[in-house]
Amino acid sequence: MFSGAYEHTVDDKGRTVIPIGMRQRLGQTLVVTRGMNGCLWLFGDARWTEVQKTFSPASLLDLRGIKLERYFLGGAHELEPDKQGRVPIPQILMDHAGISPGSTIWIVGLMDRIEIWEKSRWEAFNAEVAEELLSEVESP
Repeated sequence: MFSGAYEHTVDDKGRTVIPIGMRQRLGQTLVVTRGMNGCLWLFGDARWTEVQKTFSPASLLDLRGIKLERYFLGGAHELEPDKQGRVPIPQILMDHAGISPGSTIWIVGLMDRIEIWEKSRWEAFNAEVAEELLSEVESP
């Protein structure tokens, strides 16, 4: 299980370092894909096998299921960390997450997955959530 948030950067080749503790639990083969709210999802190979099943359409006529499959599975890329623990983020996924070479990012552990956020998106998301939670607490 993953938890915690770590600030990192993306180098000029589109690579970033996954924290060693997370990397050890993920395994050698990683899968990155589009996530919700403009982030990226990162899974270990074993968990990815389970996640793929959740996006499988009920049939070839299940249009919603096919859309989900295309969006999440069609955008997925297998990655292997190099000796320094760096992984390349594919350009199509960097575009999805608003990440560019030199960007500051947050690597966030969330139970069975890791999310990768461009810094300003992460901060905006957290500010929005904090405001929502505060308004719920203040409302009778």
